[in-house]
Amino acid sequence: MVDPKLSVRRRGQHKVSRSPQLPIPSSEDRHMRKENGRRKDLSQKSTIFFFLVYYSAVFYIVRYSVNYLPNPKSLVNSKPTEFTEEQARKHLNYFVSLGPRVAGSLANDVHAANYILETVLKVKASVSPSLKVEIDTQRPTGSFTLDFVSGFGSYYTNVTNTIVRVSAVDSPSNHALLLNCHTDSVNGAPGASDDAVACAVLLEVMRAVTSDHTHPLLHDIIFLFNGAEENLHQASHGFITQHPWAKQVKGFINLEAAGAGGKEIVFQTGPSHPWLASAWAMNAPHPFGTVIAQELFQSGIIPSDTDFRIFRDYGKIPGIDLAYMTNGYVYHTLYDDVDRILPGCIQRAGDNILAVVDHLVKSPSSLLPNPGSYRHGALAFMDFLGIFMITLPMRMLSILNMLFSVGPIIYLARCIMSSAAERLHYEQKIFKGIVIIMSSWLACAFVVFLLAIFVTKCGNSMAFFSRPYLVVFLYGLPGLAALLIVNRVAASIVFKNEDPWMLETIFFDSYLFIWSAILFQINYIQLQSSLILLLCVLPLCLIRCLFLKKIFHHKNDGIVATKVTVYLAALLPHTLILFSLSWIGLDLFIPLCGRLGTVVPPDLVIAGLVALLLILLSHFVLSLIHLAESIQWIVAGMLLLSAGALCFVLSSHAFPYAVDNDITAPQRLIVQHISRTFYGFDKKVRQQDSGIWLNTMDYPGFKVDTGSNAANESPLLPCKGLFCHFPFLVPLNKFVTLSKYIPADEPSFSETGIQPFSVRLIQDETTKISENSTSRTYKKRLSFVVDGPSHISVHVAPLSSKGISSKLTSWIVEDEIERSRSKPTSIVDHLVLGDKRYHYADWHFLYYGSGIYKETWTPWFEFEITQDSSLSPLDGSPTPTVELAFMAQYYSTPLSAQSRDLKEFLAELHRWVAPMGWVSFYENHLF
Repeated sequence: MVDPKLSVRRRGQHKVSRSPQLPIPSSEDRHMRKENGRRKDLSQKSTIFFFLVYYSAVFYIVRYSVNYLPNPKSLVNSKPTEFTEEQARKHLNYFVSLGPRVAGSLANDVHAANYILETVLKVKASVSPSLKVEIDTQRPTGSFTLDFVSGFGSYYTNVTNTIVRVSAVDSPSNHALLLNCHTDSVNGAPGASDDAVACAVLLEVMRAVTSDHTHPLLHDIIFLFNGAEENLHQASHGFITQHPWAKQVKGFINLEAAGAGGKEIVFQTGPSHPWLASAWAMNAPHPFGTVIAQELFQSGIIPSDTDFRIFRDYGKIPGIDLAYMTNGYVYHTLYDDVDRILPGCIQRAGDNILAVVDHLVKSPSSLLPNPGSYRHGALAFMDFLGIFMITLPMRMLSILNMLFSVGPIIYLARCIMSSAAERLHYEQKIFKGIVIIMSSWLACAFVVFLLAIFVTKCGNSMAFFSRPYLVVFLYGLPGLAALLIVNRVAASIVFKNEDPWMLETIFFDSYLFIWSAILFQINYIQLQSSLILLLCVLPLCLIRCLFLKKIFHHKNDGIVATKVTVYLAALLPHTLILFSLSWIGLDLFIPLCGRLGTVVPPDLVIAGLVALLLILLSHFVLSLIHLAESIQWIVAGMLLLSAGALCFVLSSHAFPYAVDNDITAPQRLIVQHISRTFYGFDKKVRQQDSGIWLNTMDYPGFKVDTGSNAANESPLLPCKGLFCHFPFLVPLNKFVTLSKYIPADEPSFSETGIQPFSVRLIQDETTKISENSTSRTYKKRLSFVVDGPSHISVHVAPLSSKGISSKLTSWIVEDEIERSRSKPTSIVDHLVLGDKRYHYADWHFLYYGSGIYKETWTPWFEFEITQDSSLSPLDGSPTPTVELAFMAQYYSTPLSAQSRDLKEFLAELHRWVAPMGWVSFYENHLF
């Protein structure tokens, strides 16, 4: 039923009917609005027409901009110095033909590395005599800590780096530009976008650069094809901290992926060194990027990381981070194949990188060797529809922000002062307008969150996952309807007899005040994304408040359609910017819901994002709604469509996952065939079992049928004990809190033909280091010899009991130990042994990765133990103070060599399930 409150009371209406509907304009009122044949408001049909045309134009412009890709070039129709997608795609096809290329596998460390070497040798054979091409294969060993995910320590041995340096023979430079990609992929994924296409692009860039015999190379280029990025950045750390060429690197470009195909986006720059981002903005022919992506990524909201962090933190060098983000559904899945990379996608990335590289290493104006004053300060950046990129140094942005946040306040103060003579009390009207606008924002957020909570509670979460358009109908239209209803109803009550244009002016000025205040606050906390708000406020301030001020004055009796057209034209640039950002945001976050973990309800995330985008997109535009004679049929249509979407979502047809010709939106499932052995303090086995351990990466989790009857019938397991007492490859315990465990036969080394796993204690030494009247302090050192696969995880938990506390003070990792420390996520904060409890204070995670040339690993750990002097000395006490778990992760082993039970389980899964599967062995020890 249509809400009768949506038509606004007009001037001249005094009689109020007993029904709740607002007064309908009389024929006398309509006549009063037509002076000299001119309406002072818009009919409902005109309102629909204006907004339909306006937003249709915006939609198609942005859609074309987002999807536009240049035509791919072929070798036949291109110059030798041009980038050609045809050649790069040949490299890509070879990398993908190798199958999953996990670090430590034959496919990655041998076949992919050999292909790169062969390709480089062909390039070297045809380069100009003035250029020198050097090739090096590095297999570094090292360690570091990262506070990514839950925090962890990382140790690696003999990971593979293939490095190429191109320099001038006659004038070698001490300044080099680093270009980085990684050849490895995750388990079970072909890794076409992540990151084979980037390596293919770099090989073709290398050929094009070395084919240029006209422009001399002023600075060196280092191409790093690193072989262990998916090992949480081990290979890039090995290069930047150990390779002699790393000392000459003055800047880098990192190529990554969090999706497949589409446009590569600049999503991180710096730190400081604004010249590098400026070089990209001025020279890339197809610029695409926004500082909002940088602030989101660095905030940790997006659960991902790149080698950019390693080069920045351990190399102390500035860089640019590029990534494919379109179609994030297939990221790290078996569906990340060549077909997802559309024609033109590779050409676009290659053109951009080649143009920027040419400038940085060949142009005399390049700031690569000496940035000078451009070494300091941050840079805000964003593109406009991929046509050009806007960049502003943070200092200049701060000045403009201050000018255009204070300027509108001065303008409003003048408006208030000029209205004082007419006793209009304009400041009160602006205040009321601000209250109405803020109330409409709250109503919008309330409605969309209420819907999201309702859908989640009904068990229909993530229905939009394989149908992104549902977000518009399920959350977008109800939120927009809430904005419209509150604005219209509140305005009809507060401003009963106001002239339509005066009413529009009041709300425009109210929006102007709000956004100026927000801009001032964002500028105060120095957010670079304030550039977006500045570009929204700036054109309106200049056009409406300065240049065309008289046209929009409420006493101007110009034709209403003309005034609305001019106003919408003034709004067009900022609407295009915000609509484009909204498109990118939804394109990123909707697929991201498939890997947000089991804790965060994705519908609440998307509802919050939609509410924010509606508020951003509707500001200033909504002031025009007060010109409409009525919007009741507009709102009725919105609510009807929303009701239909809600009914669909609550039906059995709204299944979140799909793998078909229209869309590939799979559910991620981690499947590990594991064997667990728990040893007591007396070194005897106290528990042993084996089975299939399952983890999902999204909120619906095991509420849907994956295809396995055993999985469907198994109960959910909450996290209990040190990292849940299960073999996590990486510390995902904060994101994945519920799992399933299906009993199965123990995986056999003889069956799979994989290297056996063994952990041998070679040192268990406790030394008293101090004692006083109240306590004793000991140092406990544990050393081991570990043999096994190329991926091993270690979980560490110092244990505390009555009168005894323990903490990890040192270990094999040579870096800040605090960054590996995390709070326990177990539902119980203690380990129970018999009738005693041992409490967890903190946990530590150690990740070990090796190249194909494995060595015996000898990890060690040192603990500081404090004991009450009233207790028996620790060296003779049967009390455990440390819990250690070692896990062999046969992650790089091809599926064909995995266990029979694992392969049978994977074969049962539905097509829309994208599994990662491997064998793991788990040993838990007490010391």
